[in-house]
Amino acid sequence: MSIELRGVLKNFGDFALGPIDLAVASGERVAVVGPSGSGKSTLLRIVAGLTAPDGGRVYIDGVDVTDVEPWRRGVGMVFQSPALFPSMTVLENVAEPLLSRGVGRGEAFSRAREVLERLGLARLAHRYPAQLSRGQQQRVSIARALAAEPRVLLFDEPLTALDIPLRGEVLPYIYEASRGRTVLYVTHDFEEATYIAERVVVLMEGRVAADGGAVELFENPPNPRVAEFLGYSNKLPSGCGVLYFRPWDVKPGATHRGVVLAVWYRAGRHEVLVDVGGSRVRLIWPGKPPLDVVEFDVVKSRCFPG
Repeated sequence: MSIELRGVLKNFGDFALGPIDLAVASGERVAVVGPSGSGKSTLLRIVAGLTAPDGGRVYIDGVDVTDVEPWRRGVGMVFQSPALFPSMTVLENVAEPLLSRGVGRGEAFSRAREVLERLGLARLAHRYPAQLSRGQQQRVSIARALAAEPRVLLFDEPLTALDIPLRGEVLPYIYEASRGRTVLYVTHDFEEATYIAERVVVLMEGRVAADGGAVELFENPPNPRVAEFLGYSNKLPSGCGVLYFRPWDVKPGATHRGVVLAVWYRAGRHEVLVDVGGSRVRLIWPGKPPLDVVEFDVVKSRCFPG
């Protein structure tokens, strides 16, 4: 099932989303990234039918669903918080969306068991949410979204509330759940986005700032704002304007010389803060860096007019 937004608008007074034009082909997995407050979650809620747009139309599989109730759109949604019913077992939580759609109890529970089995959660079927870890709760919420066999899956920053080890636990489940489905995955984390999707849309201040293949976008951001968001945090004056580069896109060399201001050791690598002619840049240095002055070359960068 395809997704298409045509001129979608939503005005909150102090913030406006859109107009947004976006097409997602059937079976395509697209990540929507952007800084906090850029309108990512609002965009997803409009697709799901949880928020009504002030303008424009929403189409799913070529059908205008702008005024269609959420439960009639054929989409599954996973939120930041698992939002499981505390008085229901895992099995009952997963079966609930089917029961609410009028599916018979026997069939609903049979399908819920199948989903739990597929995601490796069958052993948790009779536990209650309070007896689960946060990572397990989020995996159950994914199972619940899959119970009705939606062809469209919407993920609204599903890993935000999890610490790093739990993110590594849940992310593969999201990838497997996404197979063969049309996916819109909202996050502020570009690395997370590229794990799930091959196409990335960057949203900034309510507008699409970039749209393209994940690798191409990451290696060749189209403008300074997108470059900075994607990790090109260092800036140095250059003959072409301003040179933007990432902390790891350097090697020992002779092109630039900087005074060392601080050194950190983090998870097997050294990070160095240096002053290069009045510009402060952060470098990831191979091996232990000198404590006074570093000389380096930039091996990968983007240059934009100053």
